[in-house]
Amino acid sequence: MSGPRYEPVAAWGGDLPDIRTKDVSDIAVGPNDEVYLLYREPSFVLVCGPDGAIRRTLGRDVLGKHAHGVTAVAGRTYVVDELEHCVRALDGEGREVLRFGDGPSDPSFPSSGVHLDRITKGRPPFTRPTRIAVSPWGELYVTDGYGNSRVHRFDPQGRLLGSWGEPGIAPGCFHIPHDVCVDSEGRVIVCDRENDRIQLFDREGVPAGQWTDLRRPQGVVQGADGLYYVAEGAWRKGQVSPVHGPVPTAPSRVSILDREGRPLVRIGTDRPDEPGSFIGAHGIAVDSKGDIYVAEVSASLLARFPELAAPSRTAVQKLRRVA
Repeated sequence: MSGPRYEPVAAWGGDLPDIRTKDVSDIAVGPNDEVYLLYREPSFVLVCGPDGAIRRTLGRDVLGKHAHGVTAVAGRTYVVDELEHCVRALDGEGREVLRFGDGPSDPSFPSSGVHLDRITKGRPPFTRPTRIAVSPWGELYVTDGYGNSRVHRFDPQGRLLGSWGEPGIAPGCFHIPHDVCVDSEGRVIVCDRENDRIQLFDREGVPAGQWTDLRRPQGVVQGADGLYYVAEGAWRKGQVSPVHGPVPTAPSRVSILDREGRPLVRIGTDRPDEPGSFIGAHGIAVDSKGDIYVAEVSASLLARFPELAAPSRTAVQKLRRVA
């Protein structure tokens, strides 16, 4: 493998509030390389500079307690509010200017945990949605998510234009569609997490291929260099993949892929306590310089798996591109 090289930025964000005791569910880079961190329990968006210095806070009294995804574009911050089963758009002052989603579309679905066996068919929006992408042509794509098996397409006002996906492993089916981005070619790129793959679609949901040399892809973003940056979760002891069956234990990592989904770089080791390694990379963003930001739900994972790393580890890492 050959591709860009990175070095961890020591203690980046170490002075941010609750960065060692709270989950940071997602992270985004917005205009002017501002970094948007989505905290939860309760949920709010903390905006900081590339150096980690705090600039402002958004949505503290607006969002539900367990939001999942954040996307920042000029003039708006979109937050996918998982347990409120909706998407909210905030203006520059953090005021809600748009909300759409009339869920849960499956009221009986559990509000926590992974329950693939409970998802028997695709449903309308939303049941525990996960992430949103804003396309260059203004349409919105939302992955839905923990309690559904669909991608939904909306106009800029949040009106539903169409949906696709059913539970399963065939092309166009999903087991936890976890993240979505729209690339420079107009392809809709979807992390099909529990199927250990990324699927590609056209703007209306027609399958256009899949990338399978991955494990539990949780977040994907395209950089200005045209490459794809993927946050991958761990395979843990006893896990069974719907695609691969029983899988070996393997750590979380970040992968950088070319246009065809071929891996160029893998970042991470089997020592999750070390800088540049991960407990459970959950969200990912890349700035204009090619620096990578990775968000982890480390507080929740350490509570479940205390052997993973020291409790003092932060929920966000920055990796500086050096070549």
